[in-house]
Amino acid sequence: MFLYTFCSTIINTAVEKLEVAPIALQLNEAFTSIALAYGNTKAVLSAYHTSQNLIQALLPGASPLLQLPYFTSLIAHAVEGEGARTHFSIQDFMHIPVDQRKKRAIAPGLLTESQYNCAVTIASQLPVLQVEKTFFKVVGERFITPSSLVQFVVKARIIPPGSVNIPDVKEADLEDIDPAEGDLDALRAQKDDQSAGKPIQPSLAHAPYFARDRSPRWHVFLADSKQGKIAVPPFTFSTFDKPLLDESGKPTFNVQTLKMQFGAPPQAGRYTFVMHLICDSYVGMDTKMEVTLVVEEASKAEDMDEEDEISEPDGGKFPSRGDGGSVSNDRLDTIAGQMRTLKSGGLSGVTKPKKRRQEDSSDGSDTEGDVDSETETDTDTDTDEE
Repeated sequence: MFLYTFCSTIINTAVEKLEVAPIALQLNEAFTSIALAYGNTKAVLSAYHTSQNLIQALLPGASPLLQLPYFTSLIAHAVEGEGARTHFSIQDFMHIPVDQRKKRAIAPGLLTESQYNCAVTIASQLPVLQVEKTFFKVVGERFITPSSLVQFVVKARIIPPGSVNIPDVKEADLEDIDPAEGDLDALRAQKDDQSAGKPIQPSLAHAPYFARDRSPRWHVFLADSKQGKIAVPPFTFSTFDKPLLDESGKPTFNVQTLKMQFGAPPQAGRYTFVMHLICDSYVGMDTKMEVTLVVEEASKAEDMDEEDEISEPDGGKFPSRGDGGSVSNDRLDTIAGQMRTLKSGGLSGVTKPKKRRQEDSSDGSDTEGDVDSETETDTDTDTDEE
């Protein structure tokens, strides 16, 4: 509120309006930095909402419909109806059936037909980011273990208000598959795709009291609702990885991927956060939802690694007695121990560890006997752990 009082006391001309708005936004960004340093969720949200109001030239608590051209407080009140306790967002306005929407907005003293059409056209072009799926992951791992580097992945689509014939989301677009471990070609191809693809920037946001329109930005952060503190600081996004519009200028509804990284908690357990997704340039387009991070004990991930190591190089499982195979359980334990030895030595061939032992051996001992001895030790360890 201080910023609005400051602005109202010095604005006298249209030129001063253009001078004050950027200064007010800089002051608000400074306040945002202070709020982030203290980690207070309410203060950070207030700063982001103030940014929205400054860019759209709206007073705090004003109707989001005032972002549309020709809309005044009187027209917004007429659209919302008598006795409305909350304001309509632009999305709410565009969800009203066309006949009812026109009846509420077009009338003597309200909007004309041409003004209404202009407002609806602008509303149908606003970049509303709709979240389709969120999840946590660790690259290359099945589980999230304590203190690991976690990625929070947000899958979302730009769906302008009033959009029709929206296609269903493909399940494949909601996945985030990592290349196989050691697949250098896949990693190189993924890196080339990321570097070759040009970031897609959304349409500029109209800022009435700024000298030029602004590029919208989205802030994503995780908060602890019980303590009112920020758990994971905001990550800011201003571009996307897939086209937002096709050649004819219509929305593509492509699924966009937003990622943020942070360190997992040091203890195993279930951690529930509140995700906030906020655009700094539009009022009434925020997203708030609960997300749960499951951190498993490190021993569980190790057990899964041991099960995977019994797999053949092509991904198939060694047959057990019940599957009609002829490999004994003792043999399976020996194979598991050998593969653990290979993994710890960073080698991919079966014969390489023996060769290295021969080169390193200086006492003339039987190399194969040493390898078998280590294998038996590994097998005993597995039995104790299980």
